[in-house]
Amino acid sequence: MTPRSAEPPSRADVSLESGNFDIREFARTARGSHRAELQLDAISASGLGADAIRLLRLLRDLERTTMQRMRNLLVTATHKDARVTAFLTTWAYEKFWIADALDAVLEATGDDLHSSENAGGLRRIVKERAERRGPVSRAIRANFDGPQIVAAHVTTGLADEWITQAAYRRLGEMAGGLRSVVDLIIGIKDRHIRFLAEEAQRRLAASDRASKLTRRALKQAVWPIGAVERSDDDRSFFERVVFGASAGAAEARRISALLAELPGLASVAPTVSARLVP
Repeated sequence: MTPRSAEPPSRADVSLESGNFDIREFARTARGSHRAELQLDAISASGLGADAIRLLRLLRDLERTTMQRMRNLLVTATHKDARVTAFLTTWAYEKFWIADALDAVLEATGDDLHSSENAGGLRRIVKERAERRGPVSRAIRANFDGPQIVAAHVTTGLADEWITQAAYRRLGEMAGGLRSVVDLIIGIKDRHIRFLAEEAQRRLAASDRASKLTRRALKQAVWPIGAVERSDDDRSFFERVVFGASAGAAEARRISALLAELPGLASVAPTVSARLVP
């Protein structure tokens, strides 16, 4: 009998270990509830302006779209990729608790926690129709895209993390009392970015078709991910507050430049910043 220590790794193990990012360590050190760490009395005493509370609520709502995003990803070839699905499991768990932390902050401010999703109509833009496709349509399209679509998923996820980090930093600028919360969330998202950046670089460099599918996805994407189902008023508010001033426009250009550094994306990267700046 072959000793267990000498057994070759399974296909799943090989996939999990195919990058520098340690998926097992990521799962082992997943961050759960943050409520014990939040300085809620100090936050409440600091006083938050109406715009800060609105941005906070909107970010909470966007974090809550995680399961819908998972559904859209897992009807494609992504569900067969052991390394990415292992990441997504912990990623979704951590995002759930980020949303819970934002709920706790909103509760401390006396907010009623209601979403603003019904405040006004949606944007009706023809080029955004693809983002409103349901799981059946996505699954059919996925049959044509094949496994290279995984590159598009990790790259759009990476761009979204850069965008939401910019929004959290802006939130910290708007409300000094929230800086400890913002630092906590950005630290969690830093790990998400490290994984997604590594996977995007590797997968885009390996396949011209992966780059082509990713360019298509970036052209179709609505930023931040999940915003396609937000009201036009909410989206305009997000764009104006996060990317509207000169500093915000510079941040949008920085995100575009980071995307342009990835293999095969230089031509399409400016479309991302163009959609962020009002």
